[in-house]
Amino acid sequence: MTWYFSNLARFRAEREGLDVFSQNVDWFVPSGWRIGEGAHLVLDAEIVAGGRVYPVYLQYPEMFPHSPPSVFPRGETGRWSRHQFGPGGELCLEFGPDNWIPELTGIQLIESAHRLLQGENPGVGEKGVVQSRHTDTLGQKLRSEYSRLLMTRSLEAFLPALPVRAPATCNFVSAHHQDSVIHVIDKITLGDGINWVDPSVPSQFASEYLDRPAPICRLAMGEVLPPISTYQDFRAACAAFGVTIDNRYAVIVQGADVHVYFLWEPDNTAVEVAVIPASPDVPRLDPAHELLKSKSVALIGCGSLGSKVGTMLARSGTGRFVLVDDDILLPDNLVRHDLDWRDIGTHKAAALERRLQLVNPLVETTRWRSRLAGQESNESAEGVLKTIGECDLIFDATANPDILNLVSAVCSVTAKPVLWAEVFGGGIGGLIARCRPNLEPPPQYMRRAIENWFAERGPPPVKATRSYETGRDGVPLIADDADVSAIAAHAARFAIDTLIGRIPSLFPNSVYAIGLGAGSVFTQPFETYPIEVGPPLVIAPKQELSSEEMAAEIANVLRLFKAKSDETAAAKQDSQTPET
Repeated sequence: MTWYFSNLARFRAEREGLDVFSQNVDWFVPSGWRIGEGAHLVLDAEIVAGGRVYPVYLQYPEMFPHSPPSVFPRGETGRWSRHQFGPGGELCLEFGPDNWIPELTGIQLIESAHRLLQGENPGVGEKGVVQSRHTDTLGQKLRSEYSRLLMTRSLEAFLPALPVRAPATCNFVSAHHQDSVIHVIDKITLGDGINWVDPSVPSQFASEYLDRPAPICRLAMGEVLPPISTYQDFRAACAAFGVTIDNRYAVIVQGADVHVYFLWEPDNTAVEVAVIPASPDVPRLDPAHELLKSKSVALIGCGSLGSKVGTMLARSGTGRFVLVDDDILLPDNLVRHDLDWRDIGTHKAAALERRLQLVNPLVETTRWRSRLAGQESNESAEGVLKTIGECDLIFDATANPDILNLVSAVCSVTAKPVLWAEVFGGGIGGLIARCRPNLEPPPQYMRRAIENWFAERGPPPVKATRSYETGRDGVPLIADDADVSAIAAHAARFAIDTLIGRIPSLFPNSVYAIGLGAGSVFTQPFETYPIEVGPPLVIAPKQELSSEEMAAEIANVLRLFKAKSDETAAAKQDSQTPET
């Protein structure tokens, strides 16, 4: 119910209070109450300030007295004040949502409006300045700016190196959105042909958006900027310092200031574009994360869980990824996947590669559109296993026992840590597990211990990966995006801890069953169980050969190389024999 019906006493107090107030001052003249748009209570009035009469209306919000009234110009569309939300818009006064209390009344808003208008207009033909009670955020300042150039710290650091009045060309990339167009300069070509490339801009950014060349020139301090009265005036001024304007955009640098211009010859217009300043260089991760830049992760499975874990690791600073997945991204995958419609129909490995590089332009990637433990050539499978074995961490996001067996073999040969995760059907939880050589048993042994642990405590959870089993009511037990994201977040933290190599680890156990709901061994959300998997296996002593036996085996290997060499030489000789 509207406030003036539910709080009749306050309704009367507001009316009577403003009536008495108007009798005690000579600059406020109310003209009547009415019901405005949206059933808002409105008082029309006039405020006299600086020798001028300002027609206004005081509008009470639906949530009054818990939120403040507003003062608007009445019947005028011009701008009255520097403290106004656009021409004809609400006046920005001393009371707003951030400092309003229910004990205040409409009188305080009227008084504040008078102080603002009188302060900025102390007398006929005079102008004054009224200090703002708050500072607009960057987002508030840019709300009305459709076209914006984003400055990066790399670009900001490079621009002072531009020679004065030495015309250069920048690659001006424009990303068009529904309510704005954002420009980025990803490359600058100097007059001597030397290219500067911004390392903080993703390499594929220009290829996915509209890019065009634009002139860029640095002026000396004190030089006059080109006028924007008309396109022709701007063009003539630029020609005076050696810059030819035949493009839609131009960039002028002067000291620490960057000026960007949109130029449109058909209308003879030149308009300055808003510039988003470079963010200050403030650390957003703890120093230990710096180590991740030199680390590599083999991510096997780029589906819902793998895509989320990979993106989180890229955001955390991981420097290199090997992505392995043969699957295609389809529309139905989007209910849980970190990718979106822009990548539909592409291989998940390729799409995730793009996603990681857009999140962290410094990321290096290798992708294999292959299926481990699937119908692939032996040579291809060997190449994939060799590549993932060179990484600092192998992450299996497939929940496929056959793939985990292959990963376990790689772990045994290369002594690299393996981490895997699963999401259980029905949103009841998931599992994260870590195998570090010489600290835990091999993954297949750990998996057996995990299965035994669940079997001893109740019905095992339903797997929520490739196939979905059916619950008692016939509805598939499917985990949703929130379930997958929760397990992915825990798995990513597990991976970061492993890559950093914290001693002691933040995770005292190797395996955790994480509950997100009731089912299987879980009785409620956030119920977590560490699972013991036993000590690492005792490795049998390596068989040693005598020196004579070693010599004999080396001779056998050398004979194989000699045979290969002879075969190659014979084939070369045959290819050089002329036909008769």
